[in-house]
Amino acid sequence: MAVSQAFPWVPALLIAALSALALAAETFPTRRSFVRQSRLAAIAILGISALATTVWQVWTDGEEIARLARHDRSTELQIRVKSLEQQLAKLEESTRGRSLAGDMATKLTNYLWSFGGGRKVVVSCIPNDIEAYYYATEIADVLKAAKWDARGPETTTIFGKISAMAVNVYDNAGSGSDTVKILLDGFEKYGIPYKTRVPPAEMLDPGAVELFIGTKPVQPDVIVETSPGTGFPPERNISGN
Repeated sequence: MAVSQAFPWVPALLIAALSALALAAETFPTRRSFVRQSRLAAIAILGISALATTVWQVWTDGEEIARLARHDRSTELQIRVKSLEQQLAKLEESTRGRSLAGDMATKLTNYLWSFGGGRKVVVSCIPNDIEAYYYATEIADVLKAAKWDARGPETTTIFGKISAMAVNVYDNAGSGSDTVKILLDGFEKYGIPYKTRVPPAEMLDPGAVELFIGTKPVQPDVIVETSPGTGFPPERNISGN
């Protein structure tokens, strides 16, 4: 706390004393030169002191106001910097492709392999999306390495234009199959986002589980266009041809 805030009454007290001394000098005049000079000197000292303390109080109050203003600007700047950092993190996330990071692919492969091979799974993704296709390829490679009967990745539109970070899981394997449960347990165990969905009426491959990779919810500003011959497999249609 500033001294002027702790003792705000000092200038007023000096002015009151100055006024009282001036009033006394007027009320009780004297002819003695020494007394008159002493009174004038006291009035001058009190006047100067009152003026000085008033100026000092104004200056210290101004400094306090400036300090608070700097603090407010600093706080505002910190908030803006934090907001920009959050926006940058979102931008980096939007441009980072989905993947089985680190040794996640090896761990998931070993986990699925322990349940035996031959389980039928189709891996597909939305057409003309390089990021989705690469992620689908990673998942298909894991299934194949685990000796599952995995097909893909294929591109298809039968599931519509799904925009989701998660692996979309469609169970068409039948009630006697535990393939979906094993997959979901593995995804849960290694932190792979997934979402179970109801298979469409025209879903192909009865007896199989299909893993579909949709578009990321937030795409980078740069859109990569693809054309025939860029490495995508032929698109699968409803008839399966």
